[in-house]
Amino acid sequence: MAYTINLTKSAIKELDSLPAKIHDRVVEHLRQLEQDPRLKGAEKLTGLDAYKLRVGNYRIVYEINDKSEQVRVVMVDDRKQVYKRLRRK
Repeated sequence: MAYTINLTKSAIKELDSLPAKIHDRVVEHLRQLEQDPRLKGAEKLTGLDAYKLRVGNYRIVYEINDKSEQVRVVMVDDRKQVYKRLRRK
């Protein structure tokens, strides 16, 4: 069961702005999400229908649609920025 990974425009910009080493690690985790969107270490966010995955000091925030087997990546950013942005929602 392989899931399709879709990134929002803002997530693409955030991913492109990461340092090369972190970028590669995030892409590696995104590839793992294709196989299992509920990876060990992924946490369900309280109050939102989304998950977060830790990659060093960065976080990947994503939503899962099991019916269409898609993972929608909403944010890829430094942990401090992600938590600030999530509080505003």
